[in-house]
Amino acid sequence: MRGRDDWADLRRDFELAKLAYDRHPDFHPSDQMCDLLILGEDHRFLNHAGVDPIALARAAWRTCLCGRREGGSTIAMQLVRTLTGRRERTIARKTREIALAIRLTKNNFRETLPRLYLWLAYYGWRMNNFREACERLGIDPKSHDLHSAAQIVARIKYPQPRKAPPRRIDQIETRCRYLIDRYQNQHQKRSLIDECDEAV
Repeated sequence: MRGRDDWADLRRDFELAKLAYDRHPDFHPSDQMCDLLILGEDHRFLNHAGVDPIALARAAWRTCLCGRREGGSTIAMQLVRTLTGRRERTIARKTREIALAIRLTKNNFRETLPRLYLWLAYYGWRMNNFREACERLGIDPKSHDLHSAAQIVARIKYPQPRKAPPRRIDQIETRCRYLIDRYQNQHQKRSLIDECDEAV
């Protein structure tokens, strides 16, 4: 019974978030931002059903055997966590999150999940959602500037506090470079594949 209630609550919160998103067309994350999010947080996004068993196994291995905490959450799992507000570190919570992420992925258009997660994510002090982050950082969401897009996405992993110490600024900039490199490498590979297809 509890599982059904969890799904009903999540579905309601998802629909409310989607309505809020639809009411602000000038503040929608760009395709570029969604690509950066997928590359940085969930690069097998198109190939799993809401949960990435490879990432979960790697995270469990490194946490249990190497003593180094590492996340294995997919975009769907992070969206579930954001919508439910549940963050306790228990196996029960994680199991529920996995089950809900699978249902959310199955019952929604896959491309909606990264956009809605970017819309709701926490980016730092006075940046409790995408719109606030764009306004505070002076970033136009319609811009095609890759560095600006990376600045937004980098703060999902490294939220910016009110008075960010130099170490946090370095983390954000390092994350930006990492995201941009992955994005450019992916597009170079696509270009090479397209050229090979045209040559055949």
